[in-house]
Amino acid sequence: MAPFNFSEAAQTNGPDIAKAITDSYNATPADCGSSAQPAYLCSGVFIRGTDVYSDQYHTWDPSPASQESGGVSFSWLRKDAKFNKLAYSYNNGYIFYPFMNAPAGKTTSIDVLCIWPIDAASEYRSDSGCGPSSQYPTQSGPCQQQNIYTAEQWYDHYLEGGRSHLYQCGFETRSNSVYDRADGYYQAIRSMALISDESFNEQNELRLATWAQGMQRTLPIEAFFYISGTSGLSSAQNNQRDLLQSTDNAVWVPVIELKLPASPAEEAQFIFNDDDQAIHVH
Repeated sequence: MAPFNFSEAAQTNGPDIAKAITDSYNATPADCGSSAQPAYLCSGVFIRGTDVYSDQYHTWDPSPASQESGGVSFSWLRKDAKFNKLAYSYNNGYIFYPFMNAPAGKTTSIDVLCIWPIDAASEYRSDSGCGPSSQYPTQSGPCQQQNIYTAEQWYDHYLEGGRSHLYQCGFETRSNSVYDRADGYYQAIRSMALISDESFNEQNELRLATWAQGMQRTLPIEAFFYISGTSGLSSAQNNQRDLLQSTDNAVWVPVIELKLPASPAEEAQFIFNDDDQAIHVH
């Protein structure tokens, strides 16, 4: 396919995007300037793993389940919050910009409602997936509502529940929270280190407030990705094509190869390969 020429290409140079994602991964602030500015605003990598490409829907549109529940599940990858697999062993998906780093015109008001240090089976929880599970209605609600404010307190509570993911509490981070959102978010990251034997082998979980369908022009999608050495490349390429076509050739984002760390001593890598692109821009 012939290269496209359009204004946004200048802002979405593939190698530059790969470097920007790497820089976000390597940045490890506790917050982004205040108790109202959690670390996800300026650092880390929002990752949404997705299924094999289908032409029956757009991968960036919230699923029927997310529309019903009010939340969309992501994971968040950072140098101090690393893991070696995605939920459901997905091998492709998309990455959101840290909201403070998103280009002008992109939606940055999507609320990050809550975070768990390890997958929380949010589909079995109320309140947009951030509330208690039916199995543990009093013990699995938001941490702060149980007077759990630190990673150490979270760890003790987790052990009390026999390391049950449905028993664990998540830290509330929604924008209208009465709690210290930034500290809550950071305590979740600290909690990962306290269960590093588990958390490295199973991703953390965030719930973002469900956005409207058809927001492809303004969603803060930084890249599509595939997991290195898997068949996910084809889906990532198809999603790249779909985004460009769905925006009348206005929005192109690169396909990035994601190498998740094979051991806790290794780092994730975000690689731009020209040959991976279904559509090239110049």
